[in-house]
Amino acid sequence: MALIRSKFSQRMVFLSFAGLLLLLTLAAIKSEDTPGWKAIQETYQRHYQTKILEQARAAEAAGNSADLAKWQLLLRENQAGRTGEIRQIFLPDAGVRDLCGTCHLAMENPLFKDSPNPLRAHPPDLLKHHPLNRFGCSLCHHGQGTALSADKAHGFEKNWPKPRVPLKFVQGLCFGCHASAFGLSGAEKAAEGEGLFVDHGCYGCHSTPATDKLPAMATPLDNIGAKVQTPAWLFHWIQDPASIRPRTRMPAFQLEPAAARHITAFLVTQQQSATAASTGNPGQGKKSQGQSLFTEKGCIACHAVAPEQAALTDRVPNLADAGLKLSPQWTAAWLAKPAGLIPRTSMPRVPLSDEEIAHLGAYLVSLQARSVADKLSNTGTDDPAGGDAAEGKKLIQVFGCYGCHPIEALADPPKVGLEVAAVARKRLEELPFGHNTSVPRTKWDWLLAKIKQPDLFKTEDMPLRMPNYLRPLVFNEAQAEALTVFYLNQGANLPENYHHKPRQETAVNMQGSFLTTHYNCLGCHQLAEEQKPRIAEHLALKSMIPPRLIGEGQRVQPQWFFQFLSRPGEMRPWLKMRMPEFAFTYAEKTALIDYFIWQSAAPGKDRPEAPYVLLPVQSDFEAESLQMGEYRLVTDKCMQCHPVNQEAALPQDVKVEDLSINLMLAKSRLRFEWIKNFLRNPDQYSGKDTKMPFVYYTPDKVPRIPDPEMWIEYTARFLMFMDRTPEIKQAKQVEALRPGSEVDWTSY
Repeated sequence: MALIRSKFSQRMVFLSFAGLLLLLTLAAIKSEDTPGWKAIQETYQRHYQTKILEQARAAEAAGNSADLAKWQLLLRENQAGRTGEIRQIFLPDAGVRDLCGTCHLAMENPLFKDSPNPLRAHPPDLLKHHPLNRFGCSLCHHGQGTALSADKAHGFEKNWPKPRVPLKFVQGLCFGCHASAFGLSGAEKAAEGEGLFVDHGCYGCHSTPATDKLPAMATPLDNIGAKVQTPAWLFHWIQDPASIRPRTRMPAFQLEPAAARHITAFLVTQQQSATAASTGNPGQGKKSQGQSLFTEKGCIACHAVAPEQAALTDRVPNLADAGLKLSPQWTAAWLAKPAGLIPRTSMPRVPLSDEEIAHLGAYLVSLQARSVADKLSNTGTDDPAGGDAAEGKKLIQVFGCYGCHPIEALADPPKVGLEVAAVARKRLEELPFGHNTSVPRTKWDWLLAKIKQPDLFKTEDMPLRMPNYLRPLVFNEAQAEALTVFYLNQGANLPENYHHKPRQETAVNMQGSFLTTHYNCLGCHQLAEEQKPRIAEHLALKSMIPPRLIGEGQRVQPQWFFQFLSRPGEMRPWLKMRMPEFAFTYAEKTALIDYFIWQSAAPGKDRPEAPYVLLPVQSDFEAESLQMGEYRLVTDKCMQCHPVNQEAALPQDVKVEDLSINLMLAKSRLRFEWIKNFLRNPDQYSGKDTKMPFVYYTPDKVPRIPDPEMWIEYTARFLMFMDRTPEIKQAKQVEALRPGSEVDWTSY
């Protein structure tokens, strides 16, 4: 068989190719022999040695032999340290293998806290709760944990689904283990984004497990046709809400006029019969008296009456155009009983007579902002409600209006937006960048751009309908970034043992914080030392301001608190402003009580008892001690400011603004220990604005009377058992006033 030989030229090509392959192989072996990560390790060793020497010299100069010995030991260990080792963290239950520590050697070394990356120490507070051997790196930062070159390890190679998230947005990944960022140290930006998501009603379109059970953001549309007296108002509101109320949280959907007319035509048909009625006719009321009542009854605590004026929050309606918007009949029924028209409303029922309703209604009818009136008069020749109601109903479905405004005509509709976690889990190539080429191709840049300008990526094939929120009076750049952080929330897609279960205190505080905001408690009450209630800006007499609620859970008995939230009683009958009646559910009332109790817990001490409070029993105490308490109450002239009787008759010759709560309520309202603490230091337990004097101690805790603790105990006991008005004995004249005497000793 003849030997087959290749041509010489072919053999030369083969040899050349083989030589080239050999060179490439040697180069690859050489590069692996001295990789970039090894150079980083060598740099770390040098810098670490330098830093240890600096610390040793400082200790020697300070004459601190213990510290010097410690640094010398570290120096010897460092000199014996090895380089060229790949370091890994393996979490098989989470499917994580991280080699990040191969380059990031200083993560737990405080000497490198100010060094540049990759040799920068990780913030120690976060590592304290997230040890590296338990959580690794890529769970919290993403990236490709098994890679060793910088670009690949950070996940910036093509098609890697989880590139490293920049520090600017990395807090969004906390939601991988934490259901909420509320009160979470180190996740303040994520918590801000979560708050914005709730406050602006984003959950109406985008679902998250933490917000699915929250009440609707805005009022229902079921009776909107009876509520709004003119279709023109609805038409302009739908087209551009900010042109009617500049600070409103209602976003602009950028609808064509024809679409706005269709929706208006549908809304004017929604006219259910009112379930609450009032004989108070706004046409018979007086505007001036209504304006006074608006402040006296506390309406001003939540609402604004000037177009540019801020209300308590931007979610509270501005009433500058109330006379142009609201039907007088609907207004009267609303003032009489808000929950009769909207059962789950956050608007409370303020105790009002029919005459007061007429006056308040007259004042509201008079509020007709000029800018809104001009807008309504320039509607054009077309009928604002001249569209197709059936088409309007379809548009309400398309744009998801029911997400914020419930409506029975659309029973149990689906949310129109994607679940937040579904958006966060999308691969980069799944995000619709449209024809835009200016936005960097990252998930976080896409989210930020869409929040700032929702229609930025809109194309003919991709009709994006998210409304525009980013207005100077609604969102700013920092808030848009915080929302982006929240939208990187991919949900808890890790094994159960990685899910963080919040402490009871955190869950209680989160719910209580939501409820006090939702029901606008800050309008009337002081909830924190650094805050003042809005009503304080409008009342000249500070004693007329509703009581502060700091320490309320420590002050009152839980059962009394529950009854008061259910049916507020008259605590100070002489005031025109009263606690209104809210449509709280049972769960909301108990949640509020728990919240105030947890808020009252002093640092390092147990929280006050709840729901059962141990009260003193009268038979446990000698009658003499109760008599001594009564004596003290009379001697200290407590009845000079406090009514002390079953009928709550007022003390004579005392200004109304100087009066305080009926002491007969103490036994059913106050905790026994709180009474004693209050008598010791009124300012500490009722705030520095209290008019209660220091009777038993000075503000510096110096006794003002002999044995003050005994008298405090006796007084508190008597208040807990008082069932009659203490008798004030008239002093008997023992002898006539001597002529020329400057002191009347006759009644001493």
